[in-house]
Amino acid sequence: MNRTWLRNMMCVGLVTLVGCAGKGERIDIHIPTGASTGTLSSVAAPGPRIAVLPFEDQRTNAAHLGTRSHLWGGVSYFDLPSGTVAKAVAQSFVDYLNRQGWKASLARTAGSDGADITIAGTLKRLSVDAQSGVMHTDLTATNALSFQITNHTDESIVRESVSGDGSDRVFWFDPEDAQHLLADLHESNFKKFLTDLKVEGRAIRLK
Repeated sequence: MNRTWLRNMMCVGLVTLVGCAGKGERIDIHIPTGASTGTLSSVAAPGPRIAVLPFEDQRTNAAHLGTRSHLWGGVSYFDLPSGTVAKAVAQSFVDYLNRQGWKASLARTAGSDGADITIAGTLKRLSVDAQSGVMHTDLTATNALSFQITNHTDESIVRESVSGDGSDRVFWFDPEDAQHLLADLHESNFKKFLTDLKVEGRAIRLK
């Protein structure tokens, strides 16, 4: 009897440690949170005005941002608390550009508000997944974006693609772990975008 009680208590303790089985619960993930420590300047930035269109979502599985597979079976899903992934990524991109001193805004149509440049983005891959094991959870994330940049001064087009992958292992899973991993990937890809391009007058060119 004592052995049975001890065994049951050990099982309860292990379940508590590694997490209970999921039943299709939604885990909210924002795109992104804390991807940059920069702040918006109160002084109007020089340079061309950029209109960013809501991104096109071409992910193979666009139903969720990813999954968390529990040790004892069951799956939970990473999702946005509201809105669409395509618009959230576009807004995140706009915020990042502004923090870096660019003049960007989210627009509905090309050339709106007298913009000098329109950027249309395509979301190829974006996901974060968590696989729980005994005493750990492995996280993986991927992000791939392509951009079409239209310079309205001469209607020239520049195309650019960026991608990245990340992983992490944690002892005790917290949704913030997935949040930070996804945010880091956004930060990395947005940096790659700026690194590959340069501003010439009121147009963007490849370096």
